[in-house]
Amino acid sequence: MLRILGPNDPALDALQKSIEVHPELDVQLVIIPWEDYRTKLDETLGTYDFDAVFIPGHIWMPQLVVNDLIQPLDPYFLTSPKDLVSKYDPDGIFPSIQNESKFSRTDEKTRQYMLPLFTDGHIVFYRSDLVKLPEEVSPRELPGLISSFNLPAGMKAFAQKAHSSEILLDFLPYFWDCGGELVDETGEIKFNSEEGVQALELYRSLKPFCPEDSANYGNAEIVKTITSGESAMAISWGGQAAAIFGSLDAGASARIKTASLGNAWNTTWGVSIPTNVPHERAQKVFEALLNLMDSAGDELVTQIAGSPVRINSYSMEAKLKYPWLSSQEALLRNCKNLPVDPNFSKYLGPLYAAVHDVYTGRKSPQVALDDAAKT
Repeated sequence: MLRILGPNDPALDALQKSIEVHPELDVQLVIIPWEDYRTKLDETLGTYDFDAVFIPGHIWMPQLVVNDLIQPLDPYFLTSPKDLVSKYDPDGIFPSIQNESKFSRTDEKTRQYMLPLFTDGHIVFYRSDLVKLPEEVSPRELPGLISSFNLPAGMKAFAQKAHSSEILLDFLPYFWDCGGELVDETGEIKFNSEEGVQALELYRSLKPFCPEDSANYGNAEIVKTITSGESAMAISWGGQAAAIFGSLDAGASARIKTASLGNAWNTTWGVSIPTNVPHERAQKVFEALLNLMDSAGDELVTQIAGSPVRINSYSMEAKLKYPWLSSQEALLRNCKNLPVDPNFSKYLGPLYAAVHDVYTGRKSPQVALDDAAKT
């Protein structure tokens, strides 16, 4: 049996359904809670418990490649049956997603290190019967927009995904929209800047419009607040769109619309093969993945999660069926990424803490960013 390790995301339910359609492939998907996933992944890459693992492309891939923990997939495309590769259609992957699935070591050619399954990126969900939004919303425009809402008594205008494990990614569009840079071209820290302070003040200024416990809001809470009518607008992942729309009746679903977010962040989640998997077994799991992650598999991702990776999944017909796909497509065309650097991941923990400390009032913006830089 071939074993794949992944986190508890709705898109992994789509992969499980694809596995059930192909029992002849003899594949087992093992799901780990998100909070435990990186620890389990590191254990797996240091031993040999799984034949393939899920990773978020530009966030973890550079570090894993430089440390020789995952292997390039290009050779397996050449040694797989041509009809299988043609059916998988590697050129049918959305261009920005293709790019994120690849990495180049210093002075080496670019190689592909993962097969993409779904994306996680920002789009805006809102009650179109209560508020009017443009097709693209700038984070800096949000205070003015939200202040103009005329809502029923008791309804909150906005919801922020401000849990300590989510808040940095929720904050990034504000940071970039204010002109902030995380690091410069040499890798030196730039985030404790005037722009960084301005962005934190902007982000925190929206807190009074949100539910009181928004500092504890993650994906599940965002889905609940927009579908229950607690909040009129929220920003979440395109990969939550199917859960949001799927939990509503036809009338309520028609009232929810989406918009794209200026300077939105996105990452692609895909499957990589650990370096310690023997070549013959790696070839076998690679061919199984090609079968599981073709256009039919991508359709399942759309239905269950909402953020497919293939160009043909964004046809006009698909957009009529899945009303969030226009915003999701705009995200994939315009999204920003974190710095693609093997060393950047060491900044993530201090930055998460800094943003949460400001949001919860424990530190001022400048002190929080300076402390993160020192750390």
